[in-house]
Amino acid sequence: MVKSSKRMFLVLLSVVLVALFSGLLLRWMIIKDFQNYVEGERSALVRLVSSDLEVSYEKNRKWDRDAAAGIVVRALELGLPVKLVDAHGDVVMDTEQALALLPSDRSSRIRDAVGFKGDDNAADYRSYPLVFGAESAGRLGVKFLGKGRSDAFSKRSSIVVMVGVFFLAMLTLAIVTFLPRKQTRPVKKSFSADDASSDLHAAMPVEVRHETTVPELRKERASEIAPALSMTVAKEEEPEPVQDDPLDADDEDMQPLAGDSDRISKIVKGLDGLAKAQALRGALQPQSLKLSPYLNAIVEKARDSFPGTDVAFNVQCSNELSVSADPECLSGIMTNLLDNAAKAVKHNGTVTVSVLEKGDQIELAVRDTGCGIRRKALPHIFERFYRGSGDGIGLGLTIVKELVDACEGTIAVQSTRGKGSILTVCIPRS
Repeated sequence: MVKSSKRMFLVLLSVVLVALFSGLLLRWMIIKDFQNYVEGERSALVRLVSSDLEVSYEKNRKWDRDAAAGIVVRALELGLPVKLVDAHGDVVMDTEQALALLPSDRSSRIRDAVGFKGDDNAADYRSYPLVFGAESAGRLGVKFLGKGRSDAFSKRSSIVVMVGVFFLAMLTLAIVTFLPRKQTRPVKKSFSADDASSDLHAAMPVEVRHETTVPELRKERASEIAPALSMTVAKEEEPEPVQDDPLDADDEDMQPLAGDSDRISKIVKGLDGLAKAQALRGALQPQSLKLSPYLNAIVEKARDSFPGTDVAFNVQCSNELSVSADPECLSGIMTNLLDNAAKAVKHNGTVTVSVLEKGDQIELAVRDTGCGIRRKALPHIFERFYRGSGDGIGLGLTIVKELVDACEGTIAVQSTRGKGSILTVCIPRS
């Protein structure tokens, strides 16, 4: 009886611990996924504001305060208080200055809509570089609002998950506790029915009632169960027919794109980038670019796109190397390659950009120490919407291929699973 009670206690304790661990794991997954979603939305908004500011700078070849003020106000309406600083470190425009240029009623409506209190704490701003051609146009400081709403969501999700785990544990305990008792009731009833004829059994000698011993009963029951067990084992050991699936539909490389709104938004932006890349064919505007400062500016921007990671970015390029190319086209190629390489690197990895001069061509190689590309995936990586083991949308390398073709260049891939990849782009020097 004591052993049975201990065993039941251990079972109940195991059920509670498993339920608690599952709840904590579910809570962590929900909060982690929500944080990744919020960070992705913030990065997309920062890129949108940065692009508008860089286009404004390109039109005027300098910062125009009125144009910058309009962009800063639109950024605040998106929930981003910003501060624009030129290449010398002087503030060109910030949110407070932009709001001061508006009528007071409109300024108040915008402040109330986004919850902007006007607190200017420099530590809250995250800095992003602004690049024009091969030059640094300045930096954009961004502060993200809505942290309280994110914390409230995390707190509510924790409460909901833990309450659900508690009720699940209680339900499991009830099932484990009362189900065995219910199953034993028919047995008790059968014994109580036999009590009605207890006088007949009492008249029988004890030796007759226990004529069949316990070992004999065990042998008898074993002989009855053995054939059924052998049939079950035989059925379980029969191999199921293997169906050939030439498409390998279960392969993680061929998983369909999720249909949520965030993925749709990314696809729309990716298709817009692909359309711009295709439109560059025959419309390039080559400029003489010093490759070392130009690539360092692009790499710095890529580094700022992955804050909090341990990915190291390196540039190996001679200061004398130059090329005649369209800055927008070359920037699109290198930005997408660096983004793919950084996502492939897991922990303590490096992404290296190296440049070599080969005759009348310039060879740009992006090397990473990431997970590598599967051999069967290599022929398909430039296809539209083809994804490897990552969580992208399958358009980054398609855009790179379009831009390389627009430059009349070539691109090659070398990859070793588990060691990393090298993507090499060759473009004419002039």
